[in-house]
Amino acid sequence: MQGIRQALLSHGSIVKNAVLQRMRVVNPLLQPLVSRSHSVTSARMEEHGFESTTIADILKGKGKSADGSWLWCTTDDSVYDAVKSMTQHNVGALVVVKSGEEKSVAGIITERDYLRKIIVQGRSSKSTKVGDIMTEENKLITVTPDTKVLRAMQLMTVRKMIQA
Repeated sequence: MQGIRQALLSHGSIVKNAVLQRMRVVNPLLQPLVSRSHSVTSARMEEHGFESTTIADILKGKGKSADGSWLWCTTDDSVYDAVKSMTQHNVGALVVVKSGEEKSVAGIITERDYLRKIIVQGRSSKSTKVGDIMTEENKLITVTPDTKVLRAMQLMTVRKMIQA
């Protein structure tokens, strides 16, 4: 531990610069946006900001599996299988569709749903259906692909204040 402390003291500016290279302040009123990798989306965000970047711009590089299909599960899938899919695809949520109606969104299942409704309550993820713990569609804030990121953020903020 003492060695790490000494290294940080003597090479602190190098560490600071490395961290700052991975951070971009988009709006001084907002927290810095941290990026693990520089992508087309982050370059667009840096160049145009939240005001002109659309949800479609963000989705171009996110939320799809390697074959281009959207990541989803059904209301009848086990929570275990949904969490396994999230883990395999390194995502924190899946769109949930109604069983037998793959074009009808039923809701969303998130890591938070899993933690609060399975782990904390001591339930079995293998015997619990996604439909039993998902956040239902009528509670979701939805936007279209052409919605600006800033507008989506405003909608989420307003909805959060109403729920508080």
